[in-house]
Amino acid sequence: RPEPRPPLAARPRELWATDVERLMRDPYAIYAKRILALAPLEPLDADPGGAERGQIIHAVLEEFVRTWPAEMPEDPCAALIQVGVRHFARQAHRPQVWAVWWPRFEKIAAWFCEVERRRRQQVARVVTEVRGTLEIESPGGAFRIRARADRIEVMTDGRLGIVDYKTGPVPRGAEVARGLAPQLTIEALIAEAGGFPSLAPAESALLLFWQLKGGDPVAGEERDPVGQGGSLREFLAQAREGLARLIAHFDDPATPYVPIPRPEIAPVFNDYEHLARVGEWWGTEAEP
Repeated sequence: RPEPRPPLAARPRELWATDVERLMRDPYAIYAKRILALAPLEPLDADPGGAERGQIIHAVLEEFVRTWPAEMPEDPCAALIQVGVRHFARQAHRPQVWAVWWPRFEKIAAWFCEVERRRRQQVARVVTEVRGTLEIESPGGAFRIRARADRIEVMTDGRLGIVDYKTGPVPRGAEVARGLAPQLTIEALIAEAGGFPSLAPAESALLLFWQLKGGDPVAGEERDPVGQGGSLREFLAQAREGLARLIAHFDDPATPYVPIPRPEIAPVFNDYEHLARVGEWWGTEAEP
């Protein structure tokens, strides 16, 4: 099993929230991506997949919310569909986009409008696709964690709702609680610290995943992975402590970036498995 131990000067001083998840699940991938600067190449003429579908849907919702951050249009569903037509038209040369993706989007749009009407009753304004930074002091010096939030709701009482759109699987509540799916948590910590330039520091009231399925009969679903009130305050405090411990651990030059340290939390997709030579050593090591 590879155990690269680069010096502290070569280790990253900044990571995205998605990198933080990978650092726990597969540290070697962070070594390959952020230290060796190796990036996977997309196959030539590849068929559009789930990631591209998610990008289109995110772009549609972003434009809708950015256009109407406070007041809703008179007919929000019609407005959302018009935005969708424009974005999907850019993929018109791919038959499956209109044949498969568009009907699913229409169902997502209907669900989204229904939820949007309800949520806007307690929301003063919504910001979308904003980037922010959280700075944490560590043995190696200041460390920055960045995130891009799909949706932050500024509620009428001044508190914040952090929402993440998911067109794929939604992390289980247990994964969020263990810190293995930290996206929403990191966004909340950034927001409370005033790390989003367009938002004043404020308390987070809730974290939500919106799973955008577009299926039949379920087109979408809201999921609260943590809970509200005092439990959320305690959870965010524990999350910040866990982040600080994780960063300090990898600030130690003796800490290796090993691949797949715990198989039970290994990532589903691994772009660097061949570089880590997983097939050579997997299953051959002695039990600890």
